[in-house]
Amino acid sequence: MTMNIQWIGRVVLLLLCLAPVASHAETSVWKVSGDGNHLYLGGTIHILNKADFPLPRAFQSAYNKADMVVLETDMAVVRSPEFQRKILLQTTYSGDGSIIQDLSDDTVKLLRNHLEQRGIPPPSLFRFKAGMLSVTLTVLELQHLGFTEAGVDEFFWRQALEDNKKLGYLESADEQIEFLVNMGKGHEDELIRQSIMEVKKLPEYMHVLREGWRQGDMEQLEAVGLEPWVDQFPELYDTLLLDRNRNWIPEIEHLLETADVELVLFGALHLVGEDGILALLEERGYRIEQLD
Repeated sequence: MTMNIQWIGRVVLLLLCLAPVASHAETSVWKVSGDGNHLYLGGTIHILNKADFPLPRAFQSAYNKADMVVLETDMAVVRSPEFQRKILLQTTYSGDGSIIQDLSDDTVKLLRNHLEQRGIPPPSLFRFKAGMLSVTLTVLELQHLGFTEAGVDEFFWRQALEDNKKLGYLESADEQIEFLVNMGKGHEDELIRQSIMEVKKLPEYMHVLREGWRQGDMEQLEAVGLEPWVDQFPELYDTLLLDRNRNWIPEIEHLLETADVELVLFGALHLVGEDGILALLEERGYRIEQLD
């Protein structure tokens, strides 16, 4: 089984990109201040289309003021052949195993029909474990809808490399593999069935997502993007959002101890809700300002 490195990298970086909205006057960029220092937080979408450029001006403004760009993980590692081999090894079944063994007959039929309707030979994806298969279904549909451009994170990663700005990371690439491996574990049937249903809604969903992301409507992001996770997949919510948010707070606080200004970029869903990065920082007494 072979895959394009860029594709596999975006599968990992898509892990938490989905979250939607309506309209507002601000953007998904925030200034966080404390003890005389400050940094910027940017909620991102990891895959875009050509119509999304130019990006909201607040992102470029924050980047211009930043001495350092901090991303979820090291994109150079994610794109390497070594990482590609590692992730495929850990997110596929060994031997003769396949996703079929963990799905009901009805869900297997649903999956086969979905793939055949899109001209994809079902056996080509059956070796993927549930988490990887779920994200792959989404990536393939996004590509079909024209979302083939680099996302916000990659855009500023490349710009930082060109400008020789310092780069930092909130977690390792190996940690992101672990999220994919464990995503849906023990709940494979529910996850794949839900993923297929959600893929059918992607055209409308991505339209709402992009509008909300550009306008920075946090309430709508929470209602449309976050609450379904909490209601339908509470364990995934804890693993992919809550736990990571809590792990990132000490890293962000450490950055706030320095005089340097950082632009910290991560999936937009990490910003919102009572367990979101913004709320957790406010609880610790930091001043939060939404940019326009």
